[in-house]
Amino acid sequence: MDLKLKIQNRAVNVEWENRSAVGAIMNKLSSFKRIRMEKKGTRQLAPLGISIPRNDRNMITSPGDIGYDGTNLVFYTTEEDISCTKLGHIAGCSESQIKNMLSPGSLTLELYEG
Repeated sequence: MDLKLKIQNRAVNVEWENRSAVGAIMNKLSSFKRIRMEKKGTRQLAPLGISIPRNDRNMITSPGDIGYDGTNLVFYTTEEDISCTKLGHIAGCSESQIKNMLSPGSLTLELYEG
């Protein structure tokens, strides 16, 4: 089974990294299937409410990158020079589609097995 993601009830194709953090999310899906996301600057933050393994690295994000900052899933819409655990990348969407999808102030994120 794979970890799947919906934003505002829209299925989003994600290329997940091969990391223990992604496996930990799958193992704890019952804890947070639906999450209210909050916009902070150019990012959307989805608080997990649980701790998952971290493997922080300095990186420059691309629009569509998904990271973990120790508390939140972080969805990036611009390039940023940051340190976080990269979990994956939204695939099959242009930069403008990603920005439009993640631009509203408050969104609902759904994680599920598929």
